[in-house]
Amino acid sequence: MNGGFAGPRMTTGTVQKGPLMWLGLMVLVVLFGLCTIFASVVTAAQAWQEHAQARWPEVTARVDECGLNRTSSGRREKFYIRCRLSYAVGAERNMTNVYSTNVPSPNIWRYPPNQIGPFEEWVDEHPPGTPIVVHYDPADHTKVVLVANYMPLGGPRTPNNVKLLEFLAGSFLVLLTIARITRPRSLWQSGSSSMPLNP
Repeated sequence: MNGGFAGPRMTTGTVQKGPLMWLGLMVLVVLFGLCTIFASVVTAAQAWQEHAQARWPEVTARVDECGLNRTSSGRREKFYIRCRLSYAVGAERNMTNVYSTNVPSPNIWRYPPNQIGPFEEWVDEHPPGTPIVVHYDPADHTKVVLVANYMPLGGPRTPNNVKLLEFLAGSFLVLLTIARITRPRSLWQSGSSSMPLNP
């Protein structure tokens, strides 16, 4: 019988718990890093596109018809605004359609409720003959974007993209810092031992 002091016995599971948690943290670091890169590319492309569209010529169009159209995907019923506009570019008469994003049907519960309300109000505020200022593409006069008075959930996307990019980049830096601080000692030692010594 050993009467000496017996210290706590460390099992294999206890020894491996730290490195496994750190590896899981590194997976999050890589994931947020990739998401940050992807968001950066999307934000840059969207910002360039919106900058180019803002420099297109302006023209005042008139609403010919505006209404809510229904679409469905499986059991999910949605609505979107379809607005037909007419306008003149010099002596050329043009007609085009502008669309909103989809919104859930009022028969389907969503939070916040009555998401279709602003869409209905926008349609009611734009009867036939309503003037709408648009930018038109000089290379394709039937391609337009609204200057202001955007449809619900419409308008420039770059500000929201920048906020998402800031969140992803901040989360990536925080996780990377935590990963460096909590790096298991065994990995520090293995990294130090692999460094060549000066003669």
